[in-house]
Amino acid sequence: MGELEQLKERIDKSSFEGVETAIIRDDYEPAGDMMIHQLMESGEYVSRKTPMHSFDATWKVFKAGMEPY
Repeated sequence: MGELEQLKERIDKSSFEGVETAIIRDDYEPAGDMMIHQLMESGEYVSRKTPMHSFDATWKVFKAGMEPY
């Protein structure tokens, strides 16, 4: 299984919790940013800053339809 497929599975399993983009960047360095970009371009995944209106919010990747808002 390729790294991109592994990442997709990891995000799918995270359901409504999502996966932090910082963790993706660290785990898949140096290609983490490129992988995030590919996921966003596919339309199957979205990135949101959660929790909304919070000072400690973090960017996360969710499967489309599972995003918090």
